[in-house]
Amino acid sequence: QLVGHLSTVASFTKWKWKMAEPSERGVDHVILLKIRDDATPEELQRLEEGTYSLKAIPGVVAITIGPSFVEDWMDDRRQGYNYCVRVRLCSKEALRIYNDHDLHVKVKKECILPVLNGPILAVDWESPLVLGGN
Repeated sequence: QLVGHLSTVASFTKWKWKMAEPSERGVDHVILLKIRDDATPEELQRLEEGTYSLKAIPGVVAITIGPSFVEDWMDDRRQGYNYCVRVRLCSKEALRIYNDHDLHVKVKKECILPVLNGPILAVDWESPLVLGGN
């Protein structure tokens, strides 16, 4: 097993990473949600569709959403947060526009807040885009 592990590490270290140009810096906006246990499939579909609709806001580069998970070999560190959203934006200014945008306000009010069972946890950071490849 150790030999297999070492070959995996060796192949991993051969990967080349490319840092993006300064103009390719962006902002990651991550939201952790505590969704009610009794949320219906329709409510979860509305949550996901509403979240994906936020791609229409100027400055949004990408959006992902989904339930968090824990495997048998993992400690459960979720502290009740069972759904995650990640929004990649092109700049801090784009984050401000996103936060105040009518569509964001509507999705939060109509699709997110109705299914919550606790506070939202959100964090933001500025980072370069890092591309992997061979």
